[in-house]
Amino acid sequence: MKPLIGCVDIMKKKINVLILLIGVASSVFGQRAISIPAPQGASFIESPLIEAVSFFPLEQEKINMILPEMELRYSNKHYFILDNKYTQCVYRYNENGELINTICEVKDEKDKILATLNNPASFSIDPFREQVEIYNFQKSTVQRLSFDGTFIDEIPFPIHPSDFTRDKQGNYWIYSGWNHRDTQYRLLIADKNGKVIDRKMRLNTRCVTTSGFAFSYYKEDILLWESLGNLAYSIRDNTPKERYLFSFGTFNLPLDFHITDPQISYQRMNNNGYYSIKKYLENDRFAYFFLNFTNTPLLQKEMIHIIHDKQADKIHILNENSGIGAFDKAHALTESDELVFLISPRKIRQLLSGGVEYVPDSFYGLDEDLRDVRLTCVLKIKLRSEKEPSGE
Repeated sequence: MKPLIGCVDIMKKKINVLILLIGVASSVFGQRAISIPAPQGASFIESPLIEAVSFFPLEQEKINMILPEMELRYSNKHYFILDNKYTQCVYRYNENGELINTICEVKDEKDKILATLNNPASFSIDPFREQVEIYNFQKSTVQRLSFDGTFIDEIPFPIHPSDFTRDKQGNYWIYSGWNHRDTQYRLLIADKNGKVIDRKMRLNTRCVTTSGFAFSYYKEDILLWESLGNLAYSIRDNTPKERYLFSFGTFNLPLDFHITDPQISYQRMNNNGYYSIKKYLENDRFAYFFLNFTNTPLLQKEMIHIIHDKQADKIHILNENSGIGAFDKAHALTESDELVFLISPRKIRQLLSGGVEYVPDSFYGLDEDLRDVRLTCVLKIKLRSEKEPSGE
């Protein structure tokens, strides 16, 4: 994209600074490159990495208590699901789909009269202290509760987070997103009481405000991704280090994206087409990414699963039928090499009965198994490295 007339020299200087800020670590940390020149790839369910598929319905106290579009977090063989539509409570399930307990924000008497929908929440799981942490946007506070739902305490938060999590030392990592009105930094570190102690990843931008989920765990490391970025990081020793670098070819964001008027940058992005990273997961043998591709003039939307088989050092770029959207993103990648999805049985049946040309053995009969299931399910896809002999 050409810069706006009259701003060429200034924008060239700023673009050079942006390249330095965004790409300075590429020669230092040696990240793994992933190139996606255009939406393409084999069907997700036909991946040679898929060894087996299993599912179980989630126990529900009432119909539609759990929906496939809800956010799931996984910790210590438990599934935590936030209902941010009705109750703002977190439901904890065991590995068999049995509801163990419900974890809700503790409200003051004056807050009990507030309408539920005017009191949204986001949440995080602290695996090191076995706590559920619920952020209240209206009060800008985080309530910490134990896995059994016992209230521990409540602390103020310095900004409205796009996402947040805690490290083993107990400090908070807060992702602000791009163009946050309260900070020029995308990454803030706060102590256990919510006081900011450090700021990282500065980016002075005018682009459209951007936010989204940004954190997951890999052992004691925190994994970080940005929805409109092209880098994925691992945070260790208070330092974000680049692990994966994405190249989207002609669909890379224009270099002047961050310094152009928000409305213009948003229009350019949609007219040209763009990728958005929605999830990054990793374990010892695999790394997983879920991306969306959008091209507004062509009414084109793509759903892309990317799996890095670390043993074979091979990247698999896999498309999903976006018209059905049976899988969407994986929510977790377990130590047993299982990708965890929240799925609608109806959409899986629709996909397998006509949404793909070929149904692999691992998915064969799944539509029949799900025929009488109406509740939202956890579906697990077991991965196998291509370096492993078949049958092992």
